[in-house]
Amino acid sequence: MEELTYEQALEELERIVAELEEGQLPLEDSLSKFERGIALVRLCDQKLKTAEMKVEKLIEEQGSLKTEPFGD
Repeated sequence: MEELTYEQALEELERIVAELEEGQLPLEDSLSKFERGIALVRLCDQKLKTAEMKVEKLIEEQGSLKTEPFGD
């Protein structure tokens, strides 16, 4: 898969979901879009995990700071 930014991958994934929800694609096209969507989900997940590790490393380097779950 070409190197997409997180934002590009998420945008493409949103387009694919919209197309699949319409239900107008032939079966083969639907399967192809679904496969692409799965690859994009994995790419987004990997990019989020990488970003999380970078944040944790930065916090760790500051010594007294601690990591907490995002959004709590």
